Amino acid sequence: MKTEHLTHLTPQQLDQLMSIWLSGNLTAHPFVHTGYWHEQAPFVRAALQEAEIIIGLADDPDDRILGFIGLQANYIAGLFIRKDAQHQGIGTALLTLVKNNHQCLRLNVYIANRQAVAFYHHSGFRVLNQTIDQATNQPEYTMQWQR
Repeated sequence: MKTEHLTHLTPQQLDQLMSIWLSGNLTAHPFVHTGYWHEQAPFVRAALQEAEIIIGLADDPDDRILGFIGLQANYIAGLFIRKDAQHQGIGTALLTLVKNNHQCLRLNVYIANRQAVAFYHHSGFRVLNQTIDQATNQPEYTMQWQR
C-alpha cells in the first residue's frame, strides 16, 4: 500500500471516498438508522473537500483507494477502510502516519462500535469522557492520543 496526502480531491476521488464512507458507516453502525447516513452524505461530501485527507492506495495500476483518514486540525473526523481491505494494516498505517505529524489527536467514537473502540485503545488512545451524540442519541466516547 502507498499513501498520498490529498490537497485537492478530483470528482472520482471524492466519489470513491463517499462510497467508502457510506459503506463503512452502514456496516459499523447498525445501531444507527440507515436513513441518518444517507441524510448526512451531502454534508460529509462538502466537509471532505475542506478536510485534510490522507488516502491509502492499492499497489496496482488503477490506484484504487483502499481507505482514508480525514482530519480537521487535531481532530480525526473519520478513518474508513474498504470492507474488502480491512484487517490488512491499512488503518494502522494511516493512523501511524498522522500520529507522526501531531503531538495530540482527538476523536469521537460510538461506544457500541466495539471494534473501533478496541482499535483506538490498542493505538494508544484513552477515553477522556462519555457523552450522547445528539444527532443519533447514541453514547459515544471522546478519545485522545498524546505523544
